Amino acid sequence: MEGEVRKVQLTGGATLIVSLPKEWARRIGLSPGDEVLVIPQPDNTLVLIPRKIGKRSALTIEIFVDEKTSLEELEKIFMAIYIAGAEVITVKFAPGATQYRKYLKDFVRRRVIDMEITEESSDRLIIQAMVAATELAVNDVVAKMLKLADNMLLDLIKALETDDIELLKDITERDDEVDRLYWLMERQLKRAAMSRYTMLELKVDDPRDLVEYTIIAKSIERIADHICKIAYINQEEKIDLRIVKPILEKGVEFMGAALELFTSGLDPTKIATLYGEVTKWSLEMRKAEIPPDPATSVARDSAVRVNEYVGDILESLLHIKLKDIQSIK
Repeated sequence: MEGEVRKVQLTGGATLIVSLPKEWARRIGLSPGDEVLVIPQPDNTLVLIPRKIGKRSALTIEIFVDEKTSLEELEKIFMAIYIAGAEVITVKFAPGATQYRKYLKDFVRRRVIDMEITEESSDRLIIQAMVAATELAVNDVVAKMLKLADNMLLDLIKALETDDIELLKDITERDDEVDRLYWLMERQLKRAAMSRYTMLELKVDDPRDLVEYTIIAKSIERIADHICKIAYINQEEKIDLRIVKPILEKGVEFMGAALELFTSGLDPTKIATLYGEVTKWSLEMRKAEIPPDPATSVARDSAVRVNEYVGDILESLLHIKLKDIQSIK
């Protein structure tokens, strides 16, 4: 393993000290009196972060759009840059591509949650992050996503019972809000992966948890997709509520319990108990007879998957919390 070996020394009769590499201190401009964060790690090592380099300078990126650029390409490029963590995105339009400006303005307002257009001219847009990372802790974003999906599920049951087409359409439109939070989550987690200081700002203590939060966010996004799928199916062909409704109601029960865990401190014993209930229920549902009606069969499968994704969320929460305890029943 590369690195310098330095001896621990005793000073003042009780304090252990170790000197910092001179070349490293010179490179980052560390001086006597500067502050550093010393962070214990799960493997009993330490991470040292000088405060002066803790916060990265804002990432600024410029995009040039010409008449050959398609709308699909523009969306993908913008979202890739956004998720990568850009703080300021300047978009310049060639003379033959200025018609894209209005489209991109609308796209940003619909799809991006923490950036706003701060400057605009006929051939340029400047889009800038307006929310500090510390205001959007990872756990808070996940809880918001789960609450949105929970409300979508409650309204789906109501709309199916009353055959309310307008409410079904409204539910599918709300999927955009879940997607916006999901992309924000991806952005935050990539920021955290690039900087240990940012990771701490987002209230993530262990780098391993970044993977688990990625799984949790994706699971909630998929829950919303399956809710929308059921809403779409019922608009085209009526499904048998006697089969699908009990499964959706079980989803409301499981999601409500999961949401309670997020707001009450993520007790590992409660997580494990609920995870066991969801897993057992899922195994039983997969053994049940499949209805012959195609629309009901597809809707039933999506309803079951909603519950199974709740199980995936709970499994990742267990991975996060089990590091802190010795045993669990």
